[in-house]
Amino acid sequence: MDADTARDDLAFLRALVDPDDRWQRQFGQIYSAAGACYCTQMLLHGVQFLGFLPPNGPVGLSIGLGPTVVFLVLLVWFSIRNRQFPSGGATQKAVGSVFGAVGLANLVLVAAIGSIAWRWHSLQTWLIYPCVVMVLQGMAWLVAYMMRRRGWHAAVALGWFATGVAMAACIDNMAGYVIAAGLGMFACMLLPGLVMLRQARSA
Repeated sequence: MDADTARDDLAFLRALVDPDDRWQRQFGQIYSAAGACYCTQMLLHGVQFLGFLPPNGPVGLSIGLGPTVVFLVLLVWFSIRNRQFPSGGATQKAVGSVFGAVGLANLVLVAAIGSIAWRWHSLQTWLIYPCVVMVLQGMAWLVAYMMRRRGWHAAVALGWFATGVAMAACIDNMAGYVIAAGLGMFACMLLPGLVMLRQARSA
């Protein structure tokens, strides 16, 4: 290894541990928007269980797909709007890569678990998928904690893990399943997103 290569490697490692939180602006916007969309979805599912909204038909389909459509529109809008803001360099790339990998894994899980649930006509099999998504979110936050060494990142990771386990425990009780998912998304998605936005604005 020559001196130039060593300097480049040292600069990369320094960028990873440097307390540069500019990346939190866009990530906080996206994460809080996702939390708001999916917390709203869980609330609407709760209204369905109470009998005030039909579980099937156009209303049921809108509740099932609507939040994801709204989030995707917001994701594109945030990406376009924030192009002029400076990035967080290596930190943003590292954190973004982890969450991007989790997103890709989610798509693969939809194909894998969804195909089995479809063949078996099993709702319980499909409900395993959101539990795994929660665990993957926890893994991503655990990686963020390992890079940034911030206690609240570890707390969010543990919250996601607990949410996944709680949802799995309630897989035969849809009311408990939705409550566990809603509380987890509020505590581990919406609130962390708002915290990151506040930190980015005060930086």
